[in-house]
Amino acid sequence: MEDFARRKDIPALKKIWAACFGGEREYADFYYRTRFRPKETLVWREKGLPVSMMTLMPLTIAGQTGAYIYAVATLPEYRGRGLVRKLSAFAENVLRQQGRTFMALVPAEPPLFAFYEKLGYRTSFFLWEKELSCPEGGRAHTSFARCPFGKFAKLRAEYLSGFPGGAAHPKGELRYIYKELCRYNGGVFTFLEDGAEEYAAFTRTEGGLWLRECSAKDPLPIAEALLFQTGLHKARICCGWEFPGASRIPYGMGKALLPDGNTGPLEQLFSPPFYMSLMLE
Repeated sequence: MEDFARRKDIPALKKIWAACFGGEREYADFYYRTRFRPKETLVWREKGLPVSMMTLMPLTIAGQTGAYIYAVATLPEYRGRGLVRKLSAFAENVLRQQGRTFMALVPAEPPLFAFYEKLGYRTSFFLWEKELSCPEGGRAHTSFARCPFGKFAKLRAEYLSGFPGGAAHPKGELRYIYKELCRYNGGVFTFLEDGAEEYAAFTRTEGGLWLRECSAKDPLPIAEALLFQTGLHKARICCGWEFPGASRIPYGMGKALLPDGNTGPLEQLFSPPFYMSLMLE
């Protein structure tokens, strides 16, 4: 049966996490110690224990509150029973009762786009992406400084104001994402562009550097400078707008919770272009 999680469920939830997401146990410990909120975590129970889960993280678009769907997982032995579909229906009811108007998510891998389409989601969020190699014998032309959270929150709000359909994290959620970035091989730097302060949020990866969000007009020289700064050799750049050599890729999906009880594309509630990034994935 569907239910809300409880703190005593944490060992069972960690078991689902480990079975479905893998990764280092320390990250799951960090998440459940720092971010877990029982009333935002939906579970399906068998014999009293969670075997499937779904998290509803607050998210806003154009002043309306919705939910970012995160950590959707089912124990392998319980798959094929439609538990995610049942939890999704439960989530819609919960969110409607709370007055929230939309749901959004980032599929963990390309085949899941088709799966979530069957649950009413539509691909609404796109990013511009390019890979870059550090040029031989070059040097950094940009000076960076570490960005404290308060400044990051202010600069990011200014950046999102350029997208009518920009998805924004409430301050508490953004603070968690900032902590995660800084704790796990990443960070947020500030720099000057045409006399204005801008920012770059990035994560170091096994293959180099992932520039996850950058408020510069052209992120290419910023990514190149970050490679020199960090001593890495390759960068994957993601941006909310087109830049030289970039390809448009699907990133996130969404659906509107309409007043008549149905769901529809986000365009029925909000004006595009839509933008979403720096999500927990």
